[in-house]
Amino acid sequence: MRINCLIVDDEPNAVHLLTAYVRQVPYLHLVACCYDAGEALDWLRREAVDLLLLDINLPGLSGMELARTLMPRQLVIFTTAYADYAVQSYETGAVDYLLKPITPGRFLQAVSKAADRLRPLPPAPAELPGPAGDYFFVKSGKQIVRVRFDAIRYVEGLKSYVMLVTDAEKIIVYKRMQEMEALLPACFKRVHLSYIVNLDAIRSIEENHVLLPPARLPISAKYRDAFLAAIRDRSL
Repeated sequence: MRINCLIVDDEPNAVHLLTAYVRQVPYLHLVACCYDAGEALDWLRREAVDLLLLDINLPGLSGMELARTLMPRQLVIFTTAYADYAVQSYETGAVDYLLKPITPGRFLQAVSKAADRLRPLPPAPAELPGPAGDYFFVKSGKQIVRVRFDAIRYVEGLKSYVMLVTDAEKIIVYKRMQEMEALLPACFKRVHLSYIVNLDAIRSIEENHVLLPPARLPISAKYRDAFLAAIRDRSL
C-alpha cells in the first residue's frame, strides 16, 4: 500500500521535519509541500491526495477552516503548536491531532491510524435493527468497529454524525442522534438534543447537569422528565 500525502505548513522548519519523517515510513509518499491553505486547495483540485499533514495556524484561511471544506473521505492529521483546537479537530473527523514538537514515535502512531483507515475492509455486517447481545458493529471512517454497549459512557451529536465516548477512545460514526438512539439498549437515555448518556456510567446528578467524570453534561427541559423517571426506576 502507498499513501500519497501532502504537507501544509507555513513554517519551513516544520516542513523540513515532517518531510524527514515521511521519508522514514516506507508506505508514505510525499507529493508536495504547501505553505498556505490556498496553495493546498489548488493542489487538491488538480490531484488526489490520500492524507493531509495540516498545520492549523496558517496565513489567511486556517487549517481548521480548510479541513471543513474537504470531502469526508479526505484523511487529515493536524500538526500544531496549540492544544486548544483538539475538540474542534474531532468535529472534522480528523485521523489524529499532533502537538509540536512532534516526535518520530507519535508521528508513526498517527500515520498508522491513517493506514488502517485506507486498508480494504471485509463486507460490512448487516446493521442490527436494535440492541442484541452486549455489543454492536459501527462504521467509523473506513473501519468497521466492534463496540461494547457497556464501554460507551455517552454519545455526543455533532451535526450529521455522532461521537461515541468511551474511557479508551472517541469513535466518530456517521449516523444521526435519532438513529443512534434506536440502536442503544434501555440503559441509555437522552438528556439533551446533543447528548445520550449511559445510566450505568453516571457518577452523580447536580441541578441541571449529569456528571460522568471528567464530563459534565447539561440536562435540557425537553428530556428532563423522562430522564429523571428512568433514574427513579433505579433509585432505592
